[in-house]
Amino acid sequence: ETFNNADLFRIQIFASEMKQITIVVVSALLLVQVVNAFPLVKRDSVEVAEKEDNSVSIDSSAEDDPAKEKILIFLLGTIGKISKWGLENGSVMIKNAVKDLEKLPEKDELLQANITRMSKIAEEAASFKLDEDGNNILELFENIISFSNMLTDYEDMDDDSNLKLTLKTALENNGYDKYQSEFEERVVDAVEEFDTAFGEYVKGWSPEEKKKQAKLLDWYEELTNETDEEEKLDKFGEIFDLF
Repeated sequence: ETFNNADLFRIQIFASEMKQITIVVVSALLLVQVVNAFPLVKRDSVEVAEKEDNSVSIDSSAEDDPAKEKILIFLLGTIGKISKWGLENGSVMIKNAVKDLEKLPEKDELLQANITRMSKIAEEAASFKLDEDGNNILELFENIISFSNMLTDYEDMDDDSNLKLTLKTALENNGYDKYQSEFEERVVDAVEEFDTAFGEYVKGWSPEEKKKQAKLLDWYEELTNETDEEEKLDKFGEIFDLF
């Protein structure tokens, strides 16, 4: 797989028409936020800037740079693929957990509020369909952010609280642990795929381009040399500082 065919959802970035491309969330934020929904892979050292409206702007330095533009498209496509899988499979898990929770004879106000929220987010995730031309990929990103926020809120609950224990039972009975594990594997695999694809892509760069992208190449060398899985994910997140 190379960057030349990596527009997984035929994402179109109209650089000639826009000096700034506002995206619901840059792929770095998506990757980190979704992964951070799971406690086993929290990456505290990865820092991303998030505005209050969950949107960030990619300035013209990336869109005026063909090399960086291709990398950005590849990253957006990869994150889109992971997000699509996460919503499709996660919505089924949450829906089934909600069914179990709704059968409980006694539900206090807080539990009911969580059930309502879970049901709403799962329904939105299940009903989402990515357009063939990728025009609604921002909506995909919005959905995965809502989904990951819900899981993060669950993970942050007091482990000994009745609410956490009740939700934990319903989620784990419906495949939460398996979902978490598979999601993490897909993220790790995506980083490895990027590593390989990037290496192939830069082989075609001219000496002038390599000099121009020196910081990016230095980052890539550090990524390639990193053998620790967690540290490699941390290093991967640093690429977005270079845009």
